[in-house]
Order: sequence, then C-alpha cells, then structure tokens
Amino acid sequence: MSKKFDVKEQARDILEENLDMEAVIYLGRISEEMEQIFSSNPTPSFADVQRIVTDYFTTDGRPAEFIEDWLRTADEHTRSRGLDDVERPKAILSDLGVFRVMWFLKERGLTEEQINIVLTGAVQQATGQQGE
Repeated sequence: MSKKFDVKEQARDILEENLDMEAVIYLGRISEEMEQIFSSNPTPSFADVQRIVTDYFTTDGRPAEFIEDWLRTADEHTRSRGLDDVERPKAILSDLGVFRVMWFLKERGLTEEQINIVLTGAVQQATGQQGE
C-alpha cells in the first residue's frame, strides 16, 4: 500500500513543481471536455469515435496521415486488450483523453518517467485505490 501512496504523492509533487495555475486550469479543461464527450456519447459507435477524434486532431492542426495512424493504433491497442465491439469505441475515446494529457505534460517539459508517474497516480486516484 505504501508504494501506491508514494506514487500518488510523487505525482502530486511533480505537478506542483512543474505546473503553474494556468496549466492546472488547462488540465481541468481537458478533463471537463472529455467528460462532456462521454456524456454526449454514452455508447459511441466507431463512426462517432472517428468523427470526434478527427475533429479534435484537425482543430489541433494535425495532418490526415497522423489522424489515420492514431485511430488505427488506438483500435489495434483496444483489440490487443481483448475488448469487444461495444467497449472498444469507449476505450479509444479514453485513449484520446490520455493522449491529450500526456501531450500537454510533454509540452510542459515533463519527462516520460514523470508523465508515467502522473498517469499512474491519476488512475489510482480515479479508481479509489487507497494508500494512505
């Protein structure tokens, strides 16, 4: 249990040391936008996911090749996890949220190791895993 606590504490320390209030607000905005996407699409189809992901990345200035590759990779990843056709679109949308957070943290200068610690801490927080 103490290791889980340590990861959440490490994640908190990393964020406090590396992000200003503006960055924290932006991360909150990503979370709110993803919650809205899930609320508006509780059982998304693959077509819904393709539209949502394409709209996001197009707005972000990504080329069509990047978007196609991202969607293909995300779909392959969901298949490798053994998810069924109902769960896969939801998982791809979750992957979009994770990608957005990871990309933002990378742009803010965090290392891959720091980003992994932050994401692990977030998962523990979201799933209610207690280490305290």
